[in-house]
Amino acid sequence: MLKDIQTFFTKEECDDIASICEKIGFSAQTTVSVKNKWDNRRIHNDEFKERILSRYKEVFANHKNLPFDINELTLDTIYITLSRYFDGRFLEMHRDTISDLTTVIVLTDDFADGRFLLSDTNIKIEYDNIDESLLTKINKGDGISFDGHQVWHGVMPVTKGIRKSLNIWIKMEKFKLQIGDKDIEIKNKKSFL
Repeated sequence: MLKDIQTFFTKEECDDIASICEKIGFSAQTTVSVKNKWDNRRIHNDEFKERILSRYKEVFANHKNLPFDINELTLDTIYITLSRYFDGRFLEMHRDTISDLTTVIVLTDDFADGRFLLSDTNIKIEYDNIDESLLTKINKGDGISFDGHQVWHGVMPVTKGIRKSLNIWIKMEKFKLQIGDKDIEIKNKKSFL
């Protein structure tokens, strides 16, 4: 399982990025249950995406295990959201429907728990059944990267404060729909996740 933690931003950059995302992001609040609820702000601004893409390329410039050529990343291959968890909210275990590489970068540090969970199998997020070796505390400015399409992942409940994270999905192939016996290619700058 690819599980790579890298430093992406300084603490000051994190504050700036969170502020920008809250201003330019489009609300996409998702609710599964009362506590399995998180606030998402989808980011479609090309200037901001270019800033993130540039840093992404810097961080992964010498990485040998990526499933794609880092130099082929474009604005059409990167999808970004800002997520916020608070008041016991969490993200149930899931796999991303379409992602060659998923990266979650934590932008705050004034929260309790909210640890990231990675597993080869789907498990229910409950404190009494979590193997501690599956939990990862990610520091402000650091990000964890993994194959989000293959690996189950989630966020433990945040018991104090607000956990903000920048979520990045990379998809190198163009999104396709199969209609009848034809594959229709969709070129879409908006997130389809």
